[in-house]
Amino acid sequence: MAGQRLAVSPAAPTPVDDYLDALAGSLRGPRRRRRRILAEIRDGLDLAVAGHGASGMSAEQAVTAAIAEFGPPQAVADAFAGELATAYARRTIAGYVITGPLVGVWWLLLLQPRPWEAGIIAVLTAIPVIPLVIIGIGTAAGTLATTGRLIRWLPEAGPRHALGATAVIAALATAGDVSLIALYGRSGLSGPFAVLALAASSTRIACSMVTLRHAAGLLLPRRGVTRRSGTARRPPPGRSRPGPRTPGR
Repeated sequence: MAGQRLAVSPAAPTPVDDYLDALAGSLRGPRRRRRRILAEIRDGLDLAVAGHGASGMSAEQAVTAAIAEFGPPQAVADAFAGELATAYARRTIAGYVITGPLVGVWWLLLLQPRPWEAGIIAVLTAIPVIPLVIIGIGTAAGTLATTGRLIRWLPEAGPRHALGATAVIAALATAGDVSLIALYGRSGLSGPFAVLALAASSTRIACSMVTLRHAAGLLLPRRGVTRRSGTARRPPPGRSRPGPRTPGR
């Protein structure tokens, strides 16, 4: 009828869509990296289907064969678990490295308003958690170095090591923030930076609790996962094998 728009039914999901949906539900890690992996798997499946179709299979047979080559969604997710865990660890540790000084500066100005005039002993006495900060920085630097491009020259850290380091840094940050809040409560100090320091530490404590929970949830399955990033159930050779990966890229 003139003036009316025809309703267009959305395309029904294909077996490939169903497979990718199941895979998406099994992948755990940074969203951007998960999207990249799903796009890679879709490309691989499309190429595999086209290859089977060119060999004389029907469209339905070609899809079934391609999906069978890739394996169950959970097995594919397990193959990428190491890569995703390392990506999560690197992103989280980088967040602590970036935000750490922003939290620390408020406490420094609150507990030692003129640190440039005080000696190192006075600063250490005013802020006794500095040793925890040093340990955290060392752990962060070592983990970022051994999971990134420097693995060309350094021994590579596995995903479990990266997750463990992330948990250690989160625990150190929590211990430091709790100690600073307790120290402030006993000191009787007040000043314009008190609200900022308390808010920053409280926020980081909450974030650290979330980090500890996520790190525990990303413990990797031992079966079918390699040390570096997991290669079990990757697209078959000659069809859509992914290019080489650089951890942390």
